[in-house]
Amino acid sequence: MYQNVGQAPAVEVKSRDIDINNIPTILIVEDDPVLSKMYSEKFKFEGFKVITAANGEDGLKLAISGEKLDMILLDLMLPRLSGSELLAKLRLDTKRADTKVIALTNLAEQEEKKKMTELGVLDYLIKAMQTPEEVVKKVKSHLN
Repeated sequence: MYQNVGQAPAVEVKSRDIDINNIPTILIVEDDPVLSKMYSEKFKFEGFKVITAANGEDGLKLAISGEKLDMILLDLMLPRLSGSELLAKLRLDTKRADTKVIALTNLAEQEEKKKMTELGVLDYLIKAMQTPEEVVKKVKSHLN
């Protein structure tokens, strides 16, 4: 009666309809290693190619001289170069000035939000108010 003893039952696997030639690339600039890893894993699971930087200087180098990015997820309180300084410099680069950026920060001050909006962020998200799933959803909504 039980012919497949010791074998796992057959499972149908469906692809997630990912076009390997059109995988979105996101740069996550976050100095907290736990948060960086959490967001990296979440975006990879959702089909993104993920690049990370742990400080503003490295983030700017990757944003300007690295591969073309579909989105930057940018913390604001960073070592070596703040997120707002990074974004201001990125906006001066003729090839990458139009790169899409979402700020993800713990800074809830209206002054900072206004400054980042003027620099062209698509969204200003407060870390404590967002789940990783909500952040991915926001990123995807701005890529479509």
